[in-house]
Amino acid sequence: RAVSYSMVKAKRLPHIKGIEETAVALAKFWGVDEEMARRAAILHDCTKYWELEPQLATCEKYGVALDELEQTSVKLLHSKTGAALAEHVFCEPKEECEAIFSHTTGKAGMTKLDKILYLADYMEPTRDFDGVERLRKLAYENIDSAMALGLEMSLEELRQNGIEPHGATVSALEWYGKDKV
Repeated sequence: RAVSYSMVKAKRLPHIKGIEETAVALAKFWGVDEEMARRAAILHDCTKYWELEPQLATCEKYGVALDELEQTSVKLLHSKTGAALAEHVFCEPKEECEAIFSHTTGKAGMTKLDKILYLADYMEPTRDFDGVERLRKLAYENIDSAMALGLEMSLEELRQNGIEPHGATVSALEWYGKDKV
């Protein structure tokens, strides 16, 4: 796993270390395997800086199906290729790979580990945006409500920036329900 640090830019390391700390703390609080959370956090962005072509080639190599939006978005692809590397190169358990796979968009019916990685990525200590403190507090009170809030904030940010949200994010928010925010 330490080799994954060499795959990212140095400026990304505080973010990755922040996610690792946050994921471990959330895992401990919610009764999830802390080492699995740690490893998923360390590996979650291992392909973040790959160009589009290597991302697409990796998805093809490992049989990762992509929708139309994912075929043109490095931001969306890195979670898919990161999960593929975690599984096929780093030999991580399926649960970790699934968490990495959905850490960018979220999805309906997430496991606790999936939720922990998604939330840790969004609220780790280097993150600073309106509502992050509320999200950090909620993550230790009601993880599903924290997911609803995080997804809602993510969708709002995408809309403000004129970016089409991925269907998985919309489905995830429907799953967790706006009423939980």
